[in-house]
Amino acid sequence: MCEANVFVIDTEPSEANPGELFLEAVDEIVPEGENLWRLTSIFGEQKTIIGRIHSMHLVDHRILFQRAAT
Repeated sequence: MCEANVFVIDTEPSEANPGELFLEAVDEIVPEGENLWRLTSIFGEQKTIIGRIHSMHLVDHRILFQRAAT
């Protein structure tokens, strides 16, 4: 299995704030515009997020997005 769970943060992550689960079992991440991403899970669920990729931990199957400042 190569999918990862996507989490979002508003500030820098920490042990106390590891991020909020946004979408599980993400199979595809596609840029749709500046700081706009379409995520698709292995179950066909799609969500979009405005932000940037903060970090990817592929061994842990975890991708962390930081929301864009509004």
